Amino acid sequence: MKTFFSTFFLTIFASLSLFSQNIIGIWHGDLNVGNGMTLAVVLNISGLSADSITMDSPEQAAFGIKIDNADFSTNKFSLEINSLGAKLEGEPNVTYDTLYCTLTQHKQALPLTMTRGAYVPKPKKQDPKDFPYIVEEVEIFNPETNVKLSGTLTAPYDYKCDKIAILVSGSGLQDRNEEIFGHKPFLVLSDYLTRNGIAVIRYDDRGFAKSTGDASDATTYDLSLDAESVVKFIKNDNRLKDMKIGIIGHSEGGIIAPMVAARNNDVDFVVMLAGPSIEMSNLLARQNYDIMKSSGYSEDIAKQYSKHALDAYKIVKNKKLNIDEKKKQVAETIKKMNSLVSEETSDENTIQESVEVLFSPWMYYTLNSNPQDDLCKIKIPLLALNGDKDVQVYSKDNLAGVEKAMKKAKNQNYKTLELKGLNHLFQKCIFGSPNFYGKNDETFNEDAMKTIAEWIKEI
Repeated sequence: MKTFFSTFFLTIFASLSLFSQNIIGIWHGDLNVGNGMTLAVVLNISGLSADSITMDSPEQAAFGIKIDNADFSTNKFSLEINSLGAKLEGEPNVTYDTLYCTLTQHKQALPLTMTRGAYVPKPKKQDPKDFPYIVEEVEIFNPETNVKLSGTLTAPYDYKCDKIAILVSGSGLQDRNEEIFGHKPFLVLSDYLTRNGIAVIRYDDRGFAKSTGDASDATTYDLSLDAESVVKFIKNDNRLKDMKIGIIGHSEGGIIAPMVAARNNDVDFVVMLAGPSIEMSNLLARQNYDIMKSSGYSEDIAKQYSKHALDAYKIVKNKKLNIDEKKKQVAETIKKMNSLVSEETSDENTIQESVEVLFSPWMYYTLNSNPQDDLCKIKIPLLALNGDKDVQVYSKDNLAGVEKAMKKAKNQNYKTLELKGLNHLFQKCIFGSPNFYGKNDETFNEDAMKTIAEWIKEI
């Protein structure tokens, strides 16, 4: 009997050893998410423990997703991803070049076939292939913040233009092209504007790509100082200083643009691309509702989830509670939210991670801010655009907020437009959900870019 067990365990050990040698590596595949759409999934396996494995969703700009539990006890594997409320199960074929998997999320099981090798995004059709204008690397140093921004200046030859635009990206760390989901919106937009006689500066966010600085505790206000340093750079450059300076901000950048313009007289115009204009806790609660609906959840669940989210935001803002009581109440509220989506996301660690996000410097500042405070001071030309399919910044409420601020500022030189069929990235779409951003062939709708360019040239 001893011999049998010894032989048995040796056999199992040899099998696992072979399994571990052959399954380690990078795997990628396309997950069918319905409506004819797929989503790229990448599995990075460097060992057989949970802390040696991560998952990526490159088309959602989500990298290094934590694996909470990993089971490789047989020639199959099972991975639990609590942050997604998901489980990935699979097994290799005999030649170890394919993994046959099932991803289960929200009680829905989706087949996923993965092959060995790194994920390579397909080039987007709007990426420019030639640049018939000046392209120059620039460095902008702000001694007050000790941040050095690395960027790109594009301008018509001989700098024969009278306007220059600074592109400011949305939330999260992004490079000068605002690269997301394989798209490069700011590269495409800067190319279009420059071909139409408007100079452009776009830059890497602080602490990202080639820019220096620490963004970990940076708030929207801190990031506005970076954008303002670009304004000062332009005013100190003999080739650019006589041009009218504008700030084009996308999403959070659309908060930063009027924030800088409200305090700096050197800014001559502002373009808000889905830039929030209303009190942020209300905007984010609506965002939760719209994203839940666009992701297939019922009206009832989306409403409940949004209500709990707004409750959590109000607790964070409550000045009568101390920090410990706030965090305790927020945790209880998040547990209610997560239970609507998946029981797997209701474990204590996942809830506490969500609590800490809400109390991070950036989010705490955001929840306690109101873009109206700066917008109502804007008296220079302003253009505000929103897509009617935007599920991150609800267009009707947002554009109404811009109108309200402009009336309060007594600014008659402004324009608001709701663009039909466009999402938050200004792509033509059927579904506004972020899940489909990466698979959209369009990076930035040309009619939207034409609207921006013509408006700038007319002011």
